[in-house]
Amino acid sequence: MAYSSEWFNILNTVDNFCKGIHRVWFRGHSDSEFQLKSGLFRIADKTLDYYLNFELLAYRQFLNLGHLHHSEKDWNLLYLMQHHGVRTRLLDWSESFTTALYFARLSWNGEGDACVWMLDPSALNKLTLGAPQYVMPYEGVSYEDYLFNKNEAEFHNNSIALYATRNDSRMVNQQGVFTLQGNSMLSLDQEHDEILKNEGKLVKVILPLSTIDDIDNYLLQAGVTDYTMFPDLDGLARQINSLRGYSPRISMKLNFQNEQ
Repeated sequence: MAYSSEWFNILNTVDNFCKGIHRVWFRGHSDSEFQLKSGLFRIADKTLDYYLNFELLAYRQFLNLGHLHHSEKDWNLLYLMQHHGVRTRLLDWSESFTTALYFARLSWNGEGDACVWMLDPSALNKLTLGAPQYVMPYEGVSYEDYLFNKNEAEFHNNSIALYATRNDSRMVNQQGVFTLQGNSMLSLDQEHDEILKNEGKLVKVILPLSTIDDIDNYLLQAGVTDYTMFPDLDGLARQINSLRGYSPRISMKLNFQNEQ
């Protein structure tokens, strides 16, 4: 089956965005209306003090109660918390378009449109920090200082782009990076008076329902599977159960010698 013109237009949109930008970050959503908020700030209708207290408590509990399962602390522990589903102020991104496309497709139930967001992380940091370079957290203020020494370190109002330590095989395979949401509690596209969006440095690419077959074929041909995205036994089990993109012929006959 040939790719549709609609899919080619999407690929051209991605290509045009990437031209002239050193690194582009991608994030996929199965619901095109999903806001660019971290898990922490998706807890609805709470005050900033509530979020800050939740964040502090979550860190302490994961550090103290999970000590038999990890030896991490500070930023590396925060990445581990995000990996295991704790609500943090991190928002997952990837340097790979196909990774974002995989996650957009993963829970897309065939209703409505999905989307992939594209971000120029240098432009974000230039707005928030006054400089376009990536932030390497281990070179600067510790995460614990933000939590416990608020007189010396305070989270920014707006998000920053973090080039995190890839301390997990999933982060490596998914080419994972993060934005660290600020205390304004706004969705990323609303921050900085929507300058990023208005200047074309943050773009949402709509994936119409009519492109699902195109996306499935594209991911299959790119070698993207559940197991490549989740390189562990959980990912392998997910791939076996879904058989995404494959239609194997399985014979239920026990005696193959009689087959002609």
